Amino acid sequence: MKTSAQKKFELALHDVPMCAVCNKRVDRMESMYDINHYQKGFRVYCHGQTEDAFLSDMDIWDADSIRMGQAFIDKLPQPQLESK
Repeated sequence: MKTSAQKKFELALHDVPMCAVCNKRVDRMESMYDINHYQKGFRVYCHGQTEDAFLSDMDIWDADSIRMGQAFIDKLPQPQLESK
């Protein structure tokens, strides 16, 4: 039997995230539930790389809504602070 948090999560999983590097949907996404840590894990694949993200049951339970964000956003060049 599924908990309310699991049902809420499944309602949000109707789409896949966008890749911040190539600005398209990721090639593939997997999700798995980790019963030892009470969290849902996500793994996305795009342009030969993978990225993992996790949502705890409490994050899912407390959220008003859950939406997919951008994958690989930390791979984009970051502006550097100039020293003066």
